[in-house]
Amino acid sequence: MASMSFARRSALAASLCGFAFACDPAAAQSASTSVPLIFQDFSDCQNGNVADPKGALTVGTVFVVRNGDGSINLKVGVTVKPDTTYHFFLKCVRQLGDITTGDEGVGEAIFTIPPNTVGNIFAFDVYPEGAPAGNKLQSMTVRLQ
Repeated sequence: MASMSFARRSALAASLCGFAFACDPAAAQSASTSVPLIFQDFSDCQNGNVADPKGALTVGTVFVVRNGDGSINLKVGVTVKPDTTYHFFLKCVRQLGDITTGDEGVGEAIFTIPPNTVGNIFAFDVYPEGAPAGNKLQSMTVRLQ
C-alpha cells in the first residue's frame, strides 16, 4: 500500500485538529505529542526500530495527551484499506478498540488509556483481523515528558 499523500495527510490532520486538545498543547493538562503510523509488520514493545524518514511512510497519526489524572487521551486517524476494521492496540499491553475505514480508506477513532497503565514511553500497533503480512501498522515510539 502506498504512503499517504501530502494532501491526504494535511486533510487528515485538519480533521483531527477539530479536537481542541489534539492541536493545542496549551489545552493539555500535562504532556502531549503526536506520532505517525507506518506500515511495518513487526517491532519490539516500544517500537524501537520503527522509523519514518521525512514522513514518507506515514499512513496515519496518533495524537496523545496525558491528562492531570494520569489518563491518556488518544485521537487516531488513518488512511489505509477501504471498508476494513483495524484493531488498535497499546503495544504489548491490550487492545484499546477498533478503527473502521470508509469507502475511501479513511478511519478515525478516540480512545482513553486509564491512569497507571503505561509510563512515559510506549507504542501502538494496528492491524485488521488475521493480521496479514504487509497490513500491520506500527507507531513511532511515544515519549511523554
